[in-house]
Amino acid sequence: MKNIKILVALVAIAGIIALVFYGSGKSKDGVISSEVNGKVYVAIEGSGEIAVLDAQTRQVLKKIDLTEEKNGMIVGYMPHNVQVAPDNKSVWVTANADDKEDMKMSFRIIPRAEASAGHDGEEVVEKSSDEVIVIDPFSDAIVKRIELGQELHLSHVALTTDSSYAIVASQEKGIIYKLNTTSFAVEKEILTKKGAGPHGLRISPDGKTAYIAMLSGKSMGVLDIASFSLRDVPLKGAAVQTGVTPDGKYALASVYDAKSLAVYDVASAKLNYIDLPKEAKGPVQIYPTPDSRFVYVADQGFYFDQPIGDTVYKIDLQEMKVVQAIKGGSAPHGVVVSRDGAFVYITNLKSDDVSVIDTAQGKEVAKIKIGTAPNGISVWYGEAGVSGKGNYSELVSIEKSFDFGTVSMANGKVNYSFKIRNNGDTPVKITKIYTSCMCTEVTLVNGASRKGPFGMPGHNGLASKINEMVNAGKEISIDVVVDPSAHGPQGTGPAKKVVYIETDSAITPTVKLELDINVTP
Repeated sequence: MKNIKILVALVAIAGIIALVFYGSGKSKDGVISSEVNGKVYVAIEGSGEIAVLDAQTRQVLKKIDLTEEKNGMIVGYMPHNVQVAPDNKSVWVTANADDKEDMKMSFRIIPRAEASAGHDGEEVVEKSSDEVIVIDPFSDAIVKRIELGQELHLSHVALTTDSSYAIVASQEKGIIYKLNTTSFAVEKEILTKKGAGPHGLRISPDGKTAYIAMLSGKSMGVLDIASFSLRDVPLKGAAVQTGVTPDGKYALASVYDAKSLAVYDVASAKLNYIDLPKEAKGPVQIYPTPDSRFVYVADQGFYFDQPIGDTVYKIDLQEMKVVQAIKGGSAPHGVVVSRDGAFVYITNLKSDDVSVIDTAQGKEVAKIKIGTAPNGISVWYGEAGVSGKGNYSELVSIEKSFDFGTVSMANGKVNYSFKIRNNGDTPVKITKIYTSCMCTEVTLVNGASRKGPFGMPGHNGLASKINEMVNAGKEISIDVVVDPSAHGPQGTGPAKKVVYIETDSAITPTVKLELDINVTP
């Protein structure tokens, strides 16, 4: 009887443990609190989306569309890399708007859309800027787009351990950026050696140094983040990605053409190599285990006319050798190890899926279909008491559109006023107001304050950027004026004008107001 009571007690304790670690994972306020219920973010470069996977059920929870409407045109952004901030409060994405046909490193299946506007022969075409996109993991909404420039091919992003700064590499232009994660401003930037081609990067555990893979420069860049000074450690081949062991002892780099892993002893500045087996196709991304003992290497191949690989190698950094070859998907690319070291997640570039490797079993235990050409991958852990940077208030317009009906040019300008209210309990900041046509101008009225006019970007010298705070419960007016004669006799007939109001709301980042008009002479 005594043994039975002990057995019952043990079962009860086990049940409590299971409930804590494998239960719903949510507190009373709905915040995810269990590590088991973390999420995996995947950059799907071929479709311009970020996939969000449930780490426990291994199901796709959501796909975040990165496209953006600009001046009536849809601009597609191809995400190359995605990184969860160490504090788990934000997710950072390098997103490229340009389609470089000669760049095999990225798959931009959706052509870049040109932002254009105008009427009857009067057209302005602008190339879209490559962006760093910030996602709030608690709402999985885009909360910020940071435009860095055109045709940069932004490759990778990594954040300092205190999540205060994001370091971003432009492979095409050889620029390294330092972004402030609070203001989202570029604080510093530095040029690499000409033709270096900075690609992957990781940051040391103390947050002081970034190690950057110089793809064309065949070196590993060592960046002092405080002074933003850069030096190079020459390598015997093209480096694709770097890694740093959690104990800070080694900086690592995958050397693609030499089919090896470069191991740089930080303290002694001594460089060694661990060669992959002769059948290796070409290593790409790498990721060390939490105990700093092992590193997983995705042997992708495919780039530079190499055969396509299907293997992930496990390297023992103590023994300095490959100890395991694990079969996975086609062209394994991105790698991340869970913080408990139990699982490795791999994006497979050609089979369009994510492999889940059980490290204890040393084999692939699941394959998740994800979308065309998945690239970067990162894991987010929800924790009790942790909230994101997202603003969950939003501006709501009583009317989404207004129809002027038939309007004669001879009668002059027409106007209409939209009423917009902050329905949340925190202030919402308006950062930009612009219109789709040079015939349309907008004035913002907030109490006694009047700001504007705002218009179509690039026309009439009208501004678009603004820094206006709308307090909780406050109502403002958006006064719109349309000049039906702005385009002359050729501008007659039905037309639609659009007003865009960009905000810091995680729920509705952009408020869009539409106006219909039928212009007659």
